Amino acid sequence: MLTRSKPLTKTSHVAVLATSSPSDLPRIQEAVAHLQEYGLRVTLAENIDHRHRNYLAGTDDERAEVLNRFLRSPEYDGFLFARGGYGVMRILDRIDYDAIAADPRPIIGFSDLTALHNAMAIRAGVAGFHGPMVNLDFHDRLSPDIDNWFWSVLAGEAPLTWGFEASQVVVPGEAEGRLFGGCLSLVTALAGTPYDYWIEDGIWFFEDVEEPVYRIDRMLTHLRLSGRLQAIRGVVIGKLKGCGKDDDLQAFLSEFFGSLAVPVVRDIPFGHHGDNLLLPIGSRVRLSTPDNAFTIIEPAVEA
Repeated sequence: MLTRSKPLTKTSHVAVLATSSPSDLPRIQEAVAHLQEYGLRVTLAENIDHRHRNYLAGTDDERAEVLNRFLRSPEYDGFLFARGGYGVMRILDRIDYDAIAADPRPIIGFSDLTALHNAMAIRAGVAGFHGPMVNLDFHDRLSPDIDNWFWSVLAGEAPLTWGFEASQVVVPGEAEGRLFGGCLSLVTALAGTPYDYWIEDGIWFFEDVEEPVYRIDRMLTHLRLSGRLQAIRGVVIGKLKGCGKDDDLQAFLSEFFGSLAVPVVRDIPFGHHGDNLLLPIGSRVRLSTPDNAFTIIEPAVEA
């Protein structure tokens, strides 16, 4: 069981970090203004708009040094990230996991941040949050329901239930387990590394972007052949943005997951479309297709 972080409130002091690709600073500053409307105090990492090789927000040394400096500081109540892209995997062996373990605080992001979430689960034993990014979600603003869910999860409210439509059910059923997952491409890329986090009897979630159906097929087949999918209790699929025609996706997902005999739902609102539903990694959840409900059944932060 992973250690839960401290709660986060609208009066907290958060840092916005850049561990992956560079961002457009004016866009980030607009998003910061939106965050400040909550009442948050916000500090930006200095490498937000730095560019190295045109796809990294600074060199590996710089991104690791800035991240670790913020993680070691007691000044911040939580950590958001400017954006994903690529880069976290390059510095996984340089992160101060002892600092994360010594002072567990919400670490919130998705996409490339899957690598950090999985690594900190293994190396620090601390639960992260798959959730909104500054460059996308907080710039464009969260919808009221997603916003309310975000702050409710970070306040430790439970149970919390997100409803879905019957049309989103891929395979019917009911299951309980601890929640884990992230971006499918990153989960697959981490397989076989020391940062490969998997809960055999958990509820697995995934999303991805711009991956044709055959590549989704290939990644899921890789996980099936590795023996991982046979022991999970349920699957929650987010928004698969730009991943082929919906009819093709539906046919493939139904065929692929039909033989697992576990509940599977799709199009839960998290992923690269933005307006991300906050998902607390390591928390116990229930997935029920008869009730059309996904429920966090225990507080996601410490009391």
